Amino acid sequence: MDKLIRNFYYNILWLLPKDTATKIRYRIATHHKLDLKDPKDFNQKVLYLLVKKYGERETKCADKYLMRDYIKEKGLDSFLPKLYGVYDDAKKINFSELPEEYVLKPNNGCGNVIIHKKGDFIDKEEVIKKLNKALKQNFAKKTLEYQYKDIKPLIICEEYLKEDGMINPIDYKFYGFRGHVECILLCTEREKKLKLDYYDTNWNKLDYAKKINRSNKEHKKPQNLGKMVEIASKLSEDFPFVRVDLYNINGKIYIGEMTFTPAGGIIKYNTQEALDYLGKLIKI
Repeated sequence: MDKLIRNFYYNILWLLPKDTATKIRYRIATHHKLDLKDPKDFNQKVLYLLVKKYGERETKCADKYLMRDYIKEKGLDSFLPKLYGVYDDAKKINFSELPEEYVLKPNNGCGNVIIHKKGDFIDKEEVIKKLNKALKQNFAKKTLEYQYKDIKPLIICEEYLKEDGMINPIDYKFYGFRGHVECILLCTEREKKLKLDYYDTNWNKLDYAKKINRSNKEHKKPQNLGKMVEIASKLSEDFPFVRVDLYNINGKIYIGEMTFTPAGGIIKYNTQEALDYLGKLIKI
C-alpha cells in the first residue's frame, strides 16, 4: 500500500510545474518551506539548480551511457570500466557472448542492477523481464529528478568491479564545486547497513554525517587519492555542483557515475551544520 500511495503522490506532483512540485516534496519531507528565491543550505541550493538551471548537459552526464562521451571529452576515458554492450531491449542481450563476470544496469536512474559473478546461475528470462520493466520506468517521474527526464532508456553491460577480500567495493563520492573538491563521502558495509563517513582531500575525518549514520571506523587512505581528487576536479569544473563517484580497486581508479541530486536533493544523513557549510560552496 505504501508503494501505491507513493506512486500516486508522485504521479500528481509530476503534473505540476517543477517549482511547485519540488516545494511540496520538500515541505512534506522536511516540514520546512523551500524558498527558491533565496536558497541557503546544500539541499535547498541543489533543488534550486534542479528546478532553475539543470538542462541538456546535466541530462547527458546523468545518463550512465552518454556520460562516457563527456568523460572522453575530458580525456579521462581510460578510467571507465570496460563496456561490453548497449541494448534498447533486454531480449537482444546475447548472454553467451558476455564474459564470466559482468554488470547489467539501466542508464537512466538507479537500482535494477544485475551483477553476475563467476559461477553464478542466471535466470535469463527473469533478468530480461526485470530489465525491460526498468526500461519502461520514468525515473524522473518516480523521484522528481528532472535531469533524468529526457534520457533515452538503454541497458548497458559493463565490467564487474571486484575488490580483493570484499563483497562490495568501497564507494568514494567526491563533492565537486566548479572544479574544487571539498570532501569525500565514503560508503561502506552495504551488505549489512550502509555506513557513511566523510573525509577531506587530505584524508582527515569530518563530522558531516550524523552519528547514527557513521561507521565509527578509521578507514585507510586509498591509494592514488591525489589522482582521484584530480579526476573529480576535472569532471566537476563545468558545474556549480556535482558528486563524482569513483572506485579504487586494488590501486586502479574507475569512474562510476556523476550525480547532481544526491538523495534526490533532500539529504537527511548529514548534520544541519554540514548542509549549511556545503551550501555556501554552491554559487548560484
